[in-house]
Amino acid sequence: MSNNKVLGLFALTMLVIGSMIGAGIFNSPADLGSVANPGAILIGWLITGFGVFSLAMVFQFLSYKRPELEGGIYSYAREQFGEFIGFNSAWGYWWSALLGNIAFFAVIMKILSGYFPILEQNKIIALVFSSIILWVYHFLIVSGIRTAGTTNAILTVLKLIPLFLVAIVSIFAFNPDLVKDIFFSTKIAATGETASIFKQVNDSFGTMLWAFIGIEGAVVLSNKAKSQKDVGKATIIGFIITLIVYISVSVFTMGVVPPGELVNSTSPLGTVLSKVMGKPGQYILDFGFLFSVFGALLSWLLLTAEIPYIAAVKDNVFPKKFAQQNENATPVFSLTITNIITQIFLLSLLSDTLQNVYNTIFYIATTTILLPYFFSAVFGVKVAKEENSGLYKFFAWVAVIYTAWVIYAVGWIYIITALVIYSFGIFAYPIAKKERGEGLTGGQKLTYGVMWVISIVVIFLVATGKLSV
Repeated sequence: MSNNKVLGLFALTMLVIGSMIGAGIFNSPADLGSVANPGAILIGWLITGFGVFSLAMVFQFLSYKRPELEGGIYSYAREQFGEFIGFNSAWGYWWSALLGNIAFFAVIMKILSGYFPILEQNKIIALVFSSIILWVYHFLIVSGIRTAGTTNAILTVLKLIPLFLVAIVSIFAFNPDLVKDIFFSTKIAATGETASIFKQVNDSFGTMLWAFIGIEGAVVLSNKAKSQKDVGKATIIGFIITLIVYISVSVFTMGVVPPGELVNSTSPLGTVLSKVMGKPGQYILDFGFLFSVFGALLSWLLLTAEIPYIAAVKDNVFPKKFAQQNENATPVFSLTITNIITQIFLLSLLSDTLQNVYNTIFYIATTTILLPYFFSAVFGVKVAKEENSGLYKFFAWVAVIYTAWVIYAVGWIYIITALVIYSFGIFAYPIAKKERGEGLTGGQKLTYGVMWVISIVVIFLVATGKLSV
């Protein structure tokens, strides 16, 4: 039998960093600058950093205290709230990863279109190219988790280099005059719109959390770790490195290029480097961007396939076929279904500008994952109480409050869109129940009934143009 325990501390740390540092950080000056000024952005990063750090501490704590719960987010929700909530947590996490992958493809095509305009002009070519990338990755992962993990580690190191270069260059080129008059202004410099500091901070949360999604990467793949102790260490180390990169890059670039210029740029950080280094700086950053997104995409394809596999093999809440592995310990059926669905959703590249596709998808993906994060934090409170750990109980409560706040902040449109995604769980969970000789309970039928009524209304409103996301 193949040895599943193949990921050491370095590989796990690179997986965590690789999962978090993807498209978000490279596009963050444009995403954040369109909704907030520097002061509100800095406040948002501090709140998000502390909230996500608390969540990271919860994951570390749970990986130490409950190492038998190898499915991480799914397992924590099931342990705390029962099988039905556990399934929905796994389902929401799976779809968040699926949608996140579509966002990665959109941003890959966006950056490449700067060099090959036909990718923006001819959407069919962009679709074909994206499809080729998807299935090359598919066969890479099928060849073995160790191969994919090593490739991810290499890509992660490569993508950190241009980010550190941006941070260092921006320190020396920083001009305080660019930010002093707009730092805490209620008039957004890039757009001219008026918004309170509180609203600016709230509007920043979706982008910021998107930048940190993936912090649970080592926990999700903990069943592939050589040591369970490495899982918690990798989570914290990966978070600290990523936070330093995020704050450095986002703070110093605001004093190099005016917000309006950053927001309208197809490659914001590339614009920063080109300002200081000329055109070569743009090339360095763009290639670093591609390394970043390609690496993050590989990490997320790994994670996306793992959740249904764990949910099927451990507790039988996904159909049995999702438990199938090949000789390389790859959950091949789960991966194949994941990539077929991804292929279908790649059709969204035909529908709109690449930037709009990216923005819409990442907000929906962020909203969908918030519920699993919230459930994990609540379970962290319970375990911390049982272990009489005041420190970790504090972090768990902070994580609960933070995730609840972000659910409120992202807005009702994205919440009901996420509800539509959760309602489609009816095509998987009843099958798994039937395979065990069981059926849905009355409460579960009622829950799905309510979700589907809301979903049908939402789908109708979107189809008729009365609601847009």
